[in-house]
Amino acid sequence: MSTKRIVVLGASGFVGTTLVERLQKWSGVEVVAVIHSAASAWRLARRSAPLLQVDIADRPALGNALAGATHVINCTRGPRSVMIGGLENILDACRTSGVRRFVHLSSVMVYGDPPHPDSHREDAPTHPPPGVDSYGMTKLEQDRMVQAAAATGLPSVVLCPPNISGPFSGYVAGIVAGLRNGSFALVDRGESPCNLVDVRNLCHAVELALDTEGAMLDGGRLFVTDGEEVSWGSVVAELLELTGVDEARRIARAELLRLAERGKPDAAPSVAASIRHLVSSEVRAALRKDPLLAKLDRAARATVTRLGRGIESKLRMGIEGPPPISRPDPYESLAVGLCAQQLREVRHRNERAEQLLGFRPPVSFRQSMADFRMWYRKMHGMDTPFWRISRHLYG
Repeated sequence: MSTKRIVVLGASGFVGTTLVERLQKWSGVEVVAVIHSAASAWRLARRSAPLLQVDIADRPALGNALAGATHVINCTRGPRSVMIGGLENILDACRTSGVRRFVHLSSVMVYGDPPHPDSHREDAPTHPPPGVDSYGMTKLEQDRMVQAAAATGLPSVVLCPPNISGPFSGYVAGIVAGLRNGSFALVDRGESPCNLVDVRNLCHAVELALDTEGAMLDGGRLFVTDGEEVSWGSVVAELLELTGVDEARRIARAELLRLAERGKPDAAPSVAASIRHLVSSEVRAALRKDPLLAKLDRAARATVTRLGRGIESKLRMGIEGPPPISRPDPYESLAVGLCAQQLREVRHRNERAEQLLGFRPPVSFRQSMADFRMWYRKMHGMDTPFWRISRHLYG
């Protein structure tokens, strides 16, 4: 059997690093770790792993990196220009090199936020958050590019994970920080489903996708999760010991929905609101810079003044409304985007990955959380005499 040459693109990221560390233990395999910059490659560098620094926007350099590759795994992230233009270069290089299997990491965000109720299965409608630069929209465009490449002969598998947990997880560390500083609140009693996948479970699925015969080579998505009925309350219960607080902050679902809606683009203004804006003091001050309009404004003000102060006050109140009263916002410090993930009511299912890859998550949710806690305590020096001081550095 010929030696596999497995190229991991985005090898310095959370998933890419874990994957390279695991693949380097395989026998008869050459692993090529491709990174964009050395700034975040410390985990790989400490193992003296050979690193290939390549800009995926550089087509010749990328072609050289993928020359002779038998398997390619795409873990790259970045702005839209990189994720779309870079993926186009990757797919072209894979076809040129005759790659036998291309594995791409997608995201459950392609199904929307919140997702369609049917998105417990992969064939549910996709409706990511609007906007050409939204992460979900970009990932959906990537998925379609991979599916098109698969239709023209590039054997491809698309894995679709939720948020990724386990040791080194920045996402879970963010929840810990939010619990500690009050920017994260648990919705109601914390009963909403939480979709997670331990990074080792995700890497296990990638490894299966490298070789499993008939494994969705048409580029169709496969959900990859921990496969357990986990609630947000369960996640918080596993993390509280790291926070220094006795219980999580709480927020009612209706209140969080209101805050989430407030953060969306405003609807089209009403006619009344438009009139109020046009006659507001700010607009009038700008218009008075024109001599003719300034003369008309002075005439109108003089007419209103002759009607008396009472009429003037009523007109002003009717047009501009009462002066705003500043009230303290109890949710000013809340990370609404993070908290709003609890509004996702769907559990994504692994059935298709189980059927086509033989995927069974080797790491349980509780083991994942226990391993994260152990890593977090060591990484932050929680069991050292310096923790009482250093904890202030971590929010």
